[in-house]
Amino acid sequence: MSYSRTQKILHWVLAVLILLWLFVSGEGVEGAEGPDKLMAISIHSGGALLILALMTWRWFVRRNNPVQALPELKSWEKTWSARIHVAFYVLVLVMVFSGIMQGVFYDQSVRLAGLVPITISSNETMYGIFHGLHGLTATIFKVLIVLHILAALKHQFIDRKPFIQRML
Repeated sequence: MSYSRTQKILHWVLAVLILLWLFVSGEGVEGAEGPDKLMAISIHSGGALLILALMTWRWFVRRNNPVQALPELKSWEKTWSARIHVAFYVLVLVMVFSGIMQGVFYDQSVRLAGLVPITISSNETMYGIFHGLHGLTATIFKVLIVLHILAALKHQFIDRKPFIQRML
Protein backbone atom coordinates (compact mmCIF):
# COMPACT_ATOMS: atom_id res chain seq x y z
CA MET A 1 0.00 0.00 0.00
CA SER A 2 1.32 3.43 -0.95
CA TYR A 3 0.93 6.86 0.56
CA SER A 4 -1.48 9.38 -0.94
CA ARG A 5 -0.18 12.04 -3.34
CA THR A 6 -0.68 14.68 -0.63
CA GLN A 7 1.30 12.62 1.90
CA LYS A 8 4.15 12.15 -0.56
CA ILE A 9 4.31 15.84 -1.45
CA LEU A 10 4.19 16.90 2.20
CA HIS A 11 6.89 14.36 3.08
CA TRP A 12 9.35 15.66 0.48
CA VAL A 13 8.56 19.36 0.93
CA LEU A 14 9.01 18.99 4.69
CA ALA A 15 12.19 16.95 4.22
CA VAL A 16 13.74 19.73 2.15
CA LEU A 17 12.52 22.54 4.42
CA ILE A 18 13.60 20.83 7.64
CA LEU A 19 17.05 20.02 6.26
CA LEU A 20 17.44 23.62 5.09
CA TRP A 21 16.32 24.98 8.46
CA LEU A 22 18.53 22.63 10.48
CA PHE A 23 21.67 22.85 8.37
CA VAL A 24 21.49 26.22 6.57
CA SER A 25 19.10 28.64 8.25
CA GLY A 26 19.99 27.64 11.81
CA GLU A 27 23.70 27.94 11.07
CA GLY A 28 23.03 31.32 9.43
CA VAL A 29 21.38 32.60 12.61
CA GLU A 30 24.27 31.35 14.75
CA GLY A 31 26.86 32.99 12.51
CA ALA A 32 25.11 36.36 12.06
CA GLU A 33 25.66 39.46 14.20
CA GLY A 34 23.93 42.80 14.78
CA PRO A 35 21.14 43.79 12.36
CA ASP A 36 21.99 40.80 10.15
CA LYS A 37 21.20 38.51 13.08
CA LEU A 38 17.73 40.02 13.53
CA MET A 39 17.06 39.56 9.80
CA ALA A 40 18.31 35.96 9.98
CA ILE A 41 16.07 35.32 13.01
CA SER A 42 13.07 36.74 11.14
CA ILE A 43 13.67 34.49 8.14
CA HIS A 44 14.44 31.48 10.35
CA SER A 45 11.32 31.96 12.49
CA GLY A 46 9.11 32.45 9.43
CA GLY A 47 10.38 29.18 7.98
CA ALA A 48 9.85 27.45 11.31
CA LEU A 49 6.21 28.58 11.36
CA LEU A 50 5.77 27.31 7.80
CA ILE A 51 7.26 23.94 8.83
CA LEU A 52 4.94 23.82 11.86
CA ALA A 53 1.91 24.53 9.67
CA LEU A 54 2.90 21.89 7.11
CA MET A 55 3.68 19.33 9.83
CA THR A 56 0.28 19.98 11.38
CA TRP A 57 -1.38 19.48 8.00
CA ARG A 58 0.67 16.30 7.47
CA TRP A 59 -0.40 14.98 10.87
CA PHE A 60 -4.09 15.49 10.03
CA VAL A 61 -3.66 13.88 6.60
CA ARG A 62 -1.81 10.93 8.16
CA ARG A 63 -4.49 10.43 10.82
CA ASN A 64 -7.25 10.50 8.21
CA ASN A 65 -5.38 8.31 5.70
CA PRO A 66 -3.33 5.80 7.69
CA VAL A 67 -0.94 3.55 5.82
CA GLN A 68 -0.22 0.24 7.47
CA ALA A 69 3.35 -0.82 8.10
CA LEU A 70 4.42 -3.49 5.68
CA PRO A 71 4.08 -6.99 7.13
CA GLU A 72 7.71 -7.74 6.16
CA LEU A 73 8.92 -5.52 8.99
CA LYS A 74 10.10 -7.14 12.18
CA SER A 75 8.18 -6.22 15.34
CA TRP A 76 11.00 -4.04 16.66
CA GLU A 77 11.28 -2.25 13.30
CA LYS A 78 7.57 -1.38 13.37
CA THR A 79 7.91 -0.11 16.95
CA TRP A 80 10.94 2.07 16.21
CA SER A 81 9.48 3.35 12.96
CA ALA A 82 6.38 4.55 14.79
CA ARG A 83 8.46 6.10 17.59
CA ILE A 84 10.71 7.99 15.21
CA HIS A 85 7.75 9.32 13.22
CA VAL A 86 6.06 10.54 16.42
CA ALA A 87 9.39 12.03 17.51
CA PHE A 88 9.55 14.10 14.31
CA TYR A 89 6.22 15.74 15.16
CA VAL A 90 7.26 16.34 18.78
CA LEU A 91 10.64 17.72 17.75
CA VAL A 92 9.04 20.26 15.41
CA LEU A 93 6.83 21.45 18.28
CA VAL A 94 9.78 21.69 20.69
CA MET A 95 11.95 23.46 18.09
CA VAL A 96 9.30 26.08 17.38
CA PHE A 97 8.44 26.55 21.06
CA SER A 98 12.07 26.85 22.18
CA GLY A 99 12.85 29.16 19.26
CA ILE A 100 9.99 31.48 20.15
CA MET A 101 10.99 31.44 23.80
CA GLN A 102 14.53 32.46 22.85
CA GLY A 103 13.02 35.48 21.10
CA VAL A 104 10.91 36.31 24.14
CA PHE A 105 14.06 36.66 26.26
CA TYR A 106 16.53 37.95 23.64
CA ASP A 107 18.52 41.14 24.30
CA GLN A 108 17.15 42.83 21.15
CA SER A 109 13.61 43.18 19.84
CA VAL A 110 12.74 40.02 17.89
CA ARG A 111 9.87 39.97 15.41
CA LEU A 112 8.43 36.53 14.71
CA ALA A 113 8.58 36.02 10.94
CA GLY A 114 9.62 39.67 10.76
CA LEU A 115 6.09 40.78 11.71
CA VAL A 116 5.04 40.12 15.30
CA PRO A 117 7.22 41.52 18.11
CA ILE A 118 7.67 38.82 20.76
CA THR A 119 10.49 40.05 23.00
CA ILE A 120 9.25 40.72 26.53
CA SER A 121 12.50 41.44 28.31
CA SER A 122 16.16 40.54 28.08
CA ASN A 123 16.90 37.64 30.40
CA GLU A 124 20.21 35.94 29.71
CA THR A 125 19.46 32.93 31.94
CA MET A 126 16.09 32.16 30.37
CA TYR A 127 17.47 32.82 26.89
CA GLY A 128 20.31 30.39 27.63
CA ILE A 129 17.92 27.66 28.78
CA PHE A 130 15.79 27.89 25.63
CA HIS A 131 18.85 28.30 23.40
CA GLY A 132 20.29 25.10 24.89
CA LEU A 133 16.97 23.26 24.44
CA HIS A 134 16.77 24.49 20.83
CA GLY A 135 20.30 23.27 20.10
CA LEU A 136 19.78 19.90 21.81
CA THR A 137 16.52 19.38 19.93
CA ALA A 138 18.23 20.22 16.63
CA THR A 139 20.94 17.64 17.37
CA ILE A 140 18.38 14.95 18.22
CA PHE A 141 16.45 15.86 15.06
CA LYS A 142 19.59 15.47 12.93
CA VAL A 143 20.39 12.07 14.47
CA LEU A 144 16.84 10.81 13.90
CA ILE A 145 16.88 12.04 10.29
CA VAL A 146 20.08 10.06 9.70
CA LEU A 147 18.49 6.97 11.31
CA HIS A 148 15.36 7.44 9.18
CA ILE A 149 17.41 7.63 5.98
CA LEU A 150 19.60 4.68 6.96
CA ALA A 151 16.51 2.59 7.78
CA ALA A 152 14.95 3.39 4.41
CA LEU A 153 18.18 2.45 2.63
CA LYS A 154 18.49 -0.77 4.67
CA HIS A 155 14.95 -1.82 3.80
CA GLN A 156 15.46 -0.95 0.14
CA PHE A 157 18.90 -2.40 -0.54
CA ILE A 158 19.65 -4.98 2.16
CA ASP A 159 16.14 -6.36 2.75
CA ARG A 160 15.32 -5.76 -0.95
CA LYS A 161 11.85 -4.42 -0.12
CA PRO A 162 10.42 -1.54 -2.19
CA PHE A 163 9.94 0.79 0.77
CA ILE A 164 11.29 3.90 -0.90
CA GLN A 165 8.90 3.50 -3.85
CA ARG A 166 5.97 3.89 -1.44
CA MET A 167 7.04 7.50 -0.87
CA LEU A 168 7.91 8.38 -4.48
